[in-house]
Amino acid sequence: MEGRKEGGTSWGKTDPPEGSPGAKKSLEWRAVGVRREDTERAYRIPMRIESKFRHEFPRRLVAWYHDHAADLPWRRSPDPYSVLVSEFMLQQTRVATVVAHYRRWMERFPDFFALAAASEEEVLRLWEGLGYYARARNLHRVARLLVAERRGRLPSRPKELALLPGIGRYTAGAVASLAFGKRVPLVDANVRRLFLRLFSLSEEAGGNRLWEVAESLLPASRDCAAYNSALMEMGRTICRPQKADCPLCPVADLCRSRGRRSSPVRKSSSTRCEESAALLVREGRIWLEPSGRERYRGFWRLPELDSARMKSLGEACRLVYSITRYRVSLTVFWADWQDEASGQGRWFGREELPSLPLPTPHRRALDRVLPHAPSEPGEAFALPLVLR
Repeated sequence: MEGRKEGGTSWGKTDPPEGSPGAKKSLEWRAVGVRREDTERAYRIPMRIESKFRHEFPRRLVAWYHDHAADLPWRRSPDPYSVLVSEFMLQQTRVATVVAHYRRWMERFPDFFALAAASEEEVLRLWEGLGYYARARNLHRVARLLVAERRGRLPSRPKELALLPGIGRYTAGAVASLAFGKRVPLVDANVRRLFLRLFSLSEEAGGNRLWEVAESLLPASRDCAAYNSALMEMGRTICRPQKADCPLCPVADLCRSRGRRSSPVRKSSSTRCEESAALLVREGRIWLEPSGRERYRGFWRLPELDSARMKSLGEACRLVYSITRYRVSLTVFWADWQDEASGQGRWFGREELPSLPLPTPHRRALDRVLPHAPSEPGEAFALPLVLR
């Protein structure tokens, strides 16, 4: 039976009925759902991609990448440390956000030894603004483990990398491939979306199946790092979530979804919540307390407004921010102690604030409000500011 052709490309042989003379036991298939013209059908994607496609797809992708790759700082010298730092930072964070943070990080912590010698407070302060602070703690732990047990050397095998804190299957493969040139597959959100469109698969296609497809398309080892980078770059810049830029795609004629409208991206609803914090200022110093929340473990923060300990002196500012699936409205109040300062906190001078790890919303509030704080006892407090 001849294979199905689209755009002049053979997509592999169809699946003969079980037991028929044409059936080949060596060729395995897996059924996945495919949306075709708003009809859900059972479609089969071969575990072994037809050889012509396996050659043409990576060849074109690598050629495109060499001509169009973005000039990102971690690509200029892809040593194991810089690759690992960039991969930790890029988890659930946009490239545009990461670039400036990456540069500052590498200036302060140029290698595993510098990072291992730093305090957690300093690490968290430098990570501030990227969010998901468990990544910073895990990266710090990795550095200390490597310095203590491996002379600061990162293992090159994915299985060994996956044993380190905060490193899963994707990050292990990314470091092995991009830093050590290992021939291993990668499937992140961008690659997953690209494969779903390339083979016209439904969103329900199993993750393990896509990893198997990714492995079957790997080129020779010498091109593997460029190929994996090209996959992710394609998904980020051309095969984007809401709209694919098919005219610029180097493999558009190989794609089964070419020219179709992308399914609308479902926006998850945000849960709205409110927070309040107290800004206590005395003689130019600010009262801060250690955060009791796991997300901000190791951070200092403005204390919560507690009427048993404090008295409100009026609203200082309001700001709204998003964190994961929450839309938070934070109101900061000027406050003073009912009696004496109490709680697990301390007074900080303004000159100390830049070196402290603070939740980004609290730092924004302090940066905007402190210039309006009264400098003398009894002086009137400023009217509330609305920060956007």
